[in-house]
Amino acid sequence: MNKFFSILLGASLLAACGTSAPESGHDHNHGSEASANLADGLYAITKVAPKVTWSAEKLTGDGHQGTLAVSGGKFKVANGQIQDGVVNFDMTQIAVTDLTGEEKSSLEGHLRSGDFFNVETHPNAVLTVNSIEGNTLSASLDMNGVKVDYSIPVNVSQTDVPGDQQGITVTGKFDLDRTKHNITYRSQTFDDKLDWFIKDDVAVAFAVMGVPVQ
Repeated sequence: MNKFFSILLGASLLAACGTSAPESGHDHNHGSEASANLADGLYAITKVAPKVTWSAEKLTGDGHQGTLAVSGGKFKVANGQIQDGVVNFDMTQIAVTDLTGEEKSSLEGHLRSGDFFNVETHPNAVLTVNSIEGNTLSASLDMNGVKVDYSIPVNVSQTDVPGDQQGITVTGKFDLDRTKHNITYRSQTFDDKLDWFIKDDVAVAFAVMGVPVQ
């Protein structure tokens, strides 16, 4: 096996490993229930605060971690709860955080290739929020040209933002089945005769903040 593929033994964008939701980076959150008494209005997702992480494993347990870049989005709040929204991702900026140098660059290049996210054809991914009931967010993720529905446990809280305003922070985590988005590289589900496999499921954890639109 050549050096390039040895670098990629554990790599997939999406593999579940129980990652905790990342911290939002703000210490002034209020409330712990999803959509608890939020101020009605439109909230723009900032590019400064969001954090979305992925963690990938092969069947033997070793793997890689990284981040996804949020390029924008919005939430609409009515009657004190999030009614709908959208989160945009720049897949050309998918990053690996557990490697450095040539190994990091090689793996990031592979993740952007046709084996995985094919960013030349599908540079963006979009998570569309359909509703929140209790602590469950119903959404669809359009990634790699395929839209898949997900039910995601979340926490929505009020957050102090500059200008003496109240924003909102949404945190959560979910398992993403990469094969449903036509990412089948080294999947045992599609070819059980390979010498090593990458798990189909992915652990994705996120914390995004919205600020009121004036």
